[in-house]
Amino acid sequence: MQTEALEGTRFTELSQAILYRGAGWSVVWTSLLWLLGIGAVLFALALARFRKTIARMA
Repeated sequence: MQTEALEGTRFTELSQAILYRGAGWSVVWTSLLWLLGIGAVLFALALARFRKTIARMA
């Protein structure tokens, strides 16, 4: 797995850019998009698993 796809790497990169360098949107937008994308994928997987579990209970 590549390091670019890990959310911890993106979060660290994003927070360091904001806290230490005072970076604006033009610098951090790519990391923010990565985090949003990873979050959306993980949310979709969790939602699918939750629905499957609920369907088995009914």
